Amino acid sequence: MVILRSLVVLSFFVGTGCVMAQTAAPASAAPAPAAKTATCVKPGHYPGKRAQDDKKEAWHREIDAWGDCMKASVADLRANVADLKALIDAKIKLANSTVEEYNTGIKELQEEQKVAEMKGQVGK
Repeated sequence: MVILRSLVVLSFFVGTGCVMAQTAAPASAAPAPAAKTATCVKPGHYPGKRAQDDKKEAWHREIDAWGDCMKASVADLRANVADLKALIDAKIKLANSTVEEYNTGIKELQEEQKVAEMKGQVGK
């Protein structure tokens, strides 16, 4: 009976040791936080059909600048998403390897317990 208790306690320490042995990635690996909103300045209303040509041209330049700014913001956000996906994939792999290590340890302990029971060293 004492051996059975010892095996149970040992399995607990092995399980917690496997989980605690894994370390998290350094904080510097995290991607930089993205801006919540784009800093692009949206142009005002269309100056109208009868507006002077220079006002229309200026408005079109503002539209082009705003469009370029928005495209750059979207490109930055996509890059941040790719970084986040890579970080998430790394964390998933770490979690999966920890679970596999735990499961392997438990199976080994169960096999040891079965061998001990067959030898008559542990009572049921």
